[in-house]
Amino acid sequence: MRRGKWGAAFTVIGLVLFIVYLAYTNPFKILTEVGRFDPWTFMAAVLVNYLGLFFLSASWFIVLQVLGIECSLWRSVQITFVSMFTVWMLPFPSGVEIIRAYLVRDSEGSNIGKAVSAALVSKVYYYISFGVMITLAAAVVTWVNGSGIPVQPVYVWFVVAFALGNTFIIGLILDPRLLRKVYKRSPDWVKRNLFDKLFSSDLGLGGFASFIDEVEESMLLLRIKPMENILSLLLVGFHWSTGAITAYMVTVSLGYRISFWVIVLIYAVIEFIQQLNILIPSGLGVVDAGLTGAFVLVGVPLGAAAAISLLTRLATYWLELVLCGLVSFQFGYKEALREYLN
Repeated sequence: MRRGKWGAAFTVIGLVLFIVYLAYTNPFKILTEVGRFDPWTFMAAVLVNYLGLFFLSASWFIVLQVLGIECSLWRSVQITFVSMFTVWMLPFPSGVEIIRAYLVRDSEGSNIGKAVSAALVSKVYYYISFGVMITLAAAVVTWVNGSGIPVQPVYVWFVVAFALGNTFIIGLILDPRLLRKVYKRSPDWVKRNLFDKLFSSDLGLGGFASFIDEVEESMLLLRIKPMENILSLLLVGFHWSTGAITAYMVTVSLGYRISFWVIVLIYAVIEFIQQLNILIPSGLGVVDAGLTGAFVLVGVPLGAAAAISLLTRLATYWLELVLCGLVSFQFGYKEALREYLN
């Protein structure tokens, strides 16, 4: 079965789970109660989430500029939205970063080493901001608010460990000295069938040794621009936090007041589940049910929790999908990703 057919099959499974979830929780009842739902607050939440997408693109744009890759801010937005739209249809870990590197590799001033470095550095910044926000939220909820963590604490610390572990692994991948040692000490059949094949001249690449040199150049360029790196990190951090901000504003739009830091912890665990998803697009049904269950744990009635989950996912998934889809079709994503999609 081709990749596209697998994607369609798992999309159908996700939609079925989503419909079953809606039928069980019945979130529409509370939405129809007069005066319960504030559409203006919800619209503001959607705009905040859209702003987060722009900040994610701008963060990557800054890294590209530091590396000397010719790519305008608008094109950075287009490529980011295309990558997100494609991964929603064909989910796999770090898909956004892989597709962004794929689409920018042939830009003026770019090469495969710079493209991969830019994508991985952006991912590192995501994990750093992810871990910092969760740790800060756990500290505020526990020591400032004096309340318990709304989900099992072990899950929260596991998510922090996951973020730190991924940061460490990506850091190793971006270490030129380590890459050279691994390549030098690898058996000839590994060099021939893995490293040399992935970076062969048949693919328009100069070989694995050349790739290492390009990564080394990229790391040197990034080190001499610390302020740009800090700005990029802050923009990624804001992008991550917009999901939690959106969820918080949705709870306000339905008349519920839940601590923002509690919602950060809830959203972090759900985001972690979504990061691990490689089958069902955006975890349809699974993530929705998990988000609803988390709000029930903090005392929100099931119908209201389901409504909060539904509106949050509407803002952070369905309306994102519409926006990124429109930009992707304007960009011509099928033509740009023809080899990848086939």
